[in-house]
Amino acid sequence: MPVFRFNKAFNIGRKLKVFLNLQSGIMRGALPDVDGHEEQAQKLRNARQLIKEQKKTLKFRERMISRLEYKLHHKEDFHVKNELRAKEWRAAGEPEPEVLPDFAIIGAQKSGTTFLYDRLTRHPCVKRAALKELHYFDRHFDRSIEWYRSQFPLPSWNEERTFITGEATPDYLFHPHAARRAAEVVPQAQLIVVLRNPIDRSYSHYYKEVKRGSETLGFKEAIEAEEVRLRGEMDKMLEDERYTSFNYEHFSYLCRGIYVDQLLRWSEFYSKEQMLILKSEDLYGGTLDTLKLIQDFLHLPHWQPESRALTKKSKRKYPQMNPAVRQQLEEYFEPHNQRLYEYLGVDLGW
Repeated sequence: MPVFRFNKAFNIGRKLKVFLNLQSGIMRGALPDVDGHEEQAQKLRNARQLIKEQKKTLKFRERMISRLEYKLHHKEDFHVKNELRAKEWRAAGEPEPEVLPDFAIIGAQKSGTTFLYDRLTRHPCVKRAALKELHYFDRHFDRSIEWYRSQFPLPSWNEERTFITGEATPDYLFHPHAARRAAEVVPQAQLIVVLRNPIDRSYSHYYKEVKRGSETLGFKEAIEAEEVRLRGEMDKMLEDERYTSFNYEHFSYLCRGIYVDQLLRWSEFYSKEQMLILKSEDLYGGTLDTLKLIQDFLHLPHWQPESRALTKKSKRKYPQMNPAVRQQLEEYFEPHNQRLYEYLGVDLGW
């Protein structure tokens, strides 16, 4: 009898310990099936996975908040300095110079425009705009041209302007009205386009929307749903310039990768001599050579940033794409890529 009671008490204590471990999350690794507790264990595994995903989302949002705070601080500092320069011009009885961008990096999204703009604006003869992405020719064209001018740095009074300036809004390449609008405001601007393998671009774009919380479908389901999601949206945008399409901006995983149609639209307003088209893979694989090409294109003196600025700090890692889905996308993009190669006169190897 005492032995029975001891065994029973030991078993109860064992179950209690397991239960407490399950509730507190102390246990790691595989969870044992203790007298029918597998269902409870599975629920806890699911909860742990959910917490893990929520932590990732929280970290992403914290980074976004930190980035936004930095942008706001830079923007505020920028406008304070610009206002001081404007006061100098007014005090001298001179009109303020009307500064507009000398260049614009117009796309493509998720192709390295942030990396490029950061490195290019380190050049001593290049000054940053108030923000990298001003979105004037897509989202904010209802604002005045005076607002747009105010986003670029004024030269100091009584000093010759020794710098160029520009912005980088990758949505411009894709937006149906941006090319015409840009040509109306900055017809002499030099345009830089960075193109990335459209399959990799679409996958990166997808995970950007997942992180944002905009996308809830799996990648395969999302690209299959794109046609339905975007149906009629382009027509609405063309009919009404004030119409803003959430789906066109966020769920355009495939059609953003049909680069040739977008370049043809811009070529209606800008000459080929005004457009420098780069390959994203070359930008990261040969940053220094790419910067030299851009400096020549913008008529800048050759300059080289510090060596640590020539490489990207971090690269987001995504789950490996399903090989069958990748094959499907290779077949989808193949005819569009061929048209692009014929237009450019060079095979980009995608």
